[in-house]
Amino acid sequence: MIRKNYSLAAELKKQESKKQNKIRARQKQQHSLDKLKNTDPIALYKKIQRLKENSLDKQDKYLKGLEADWQFILKNGLHKDKVEGFLKTVEKESAEREVLRNKLWGSQSVYFNPELNPLGKVPDPQRLPPGITTPIGNHTLPLKPTLKKTYAPDPIIEQLNITPPEGAPPQFYKQVYNTGRHHVTSIESDDPPKRFRSL
Repeated sequence: MIRKNYSLAAELKKQESKKQNKIRARQKQQHSLDKLKNTDPIALYKKIQRLKENSLDKQDKYLKGLEADWQFILKNGLHKDKVEGFLKTVEKESAEREVLRNKLWGSQSVYFNPELNPLGKVPDPQRLPPGITTPIGNHTLPLKPTLKKTYAPDPIIEQLNITPPEGAPPQFYKQVYNTGRHHVTSIESDDPPKRFRSL
């Protein structure tokens, strides 16, 4: 029995639309296969990571396209041997970085404080002031030259014609104050404690 609102033309149009969608999906699949067979998967992965680190609004669409290509490579097993070996290396390096990131350096850490931080833990990024956007590393002393910041000379020094001393500029480290234990005078001693002595 034919439905009351049945339209043969609409049904034929619907069937034709399904066929066209299947054809387009096959063409898209074939185009992606042809394109990504000649693509270096490692270069593609590294490009995605670079864009994630320096993400801008105008790059989001491009980044999503690259991520879709990467997922297509994984799903269809393109460059399988190369990709599997590379992903194992990435996973191993990531695990090593995680171990170093969580390692407690104690007094060797740049965050060490005998009372407040005796284990040298890295500060929690969520508790940092809102102005700090750069990731905090688990660094030890002395800092590597690549981690030290260099600053341009103050223009006022040139204006006042001041000649700075020869040699490298001094390096400033955070000094820890008021953490030493003071000697406690015995109660049985005949001499009064120093703080009670008259000057």
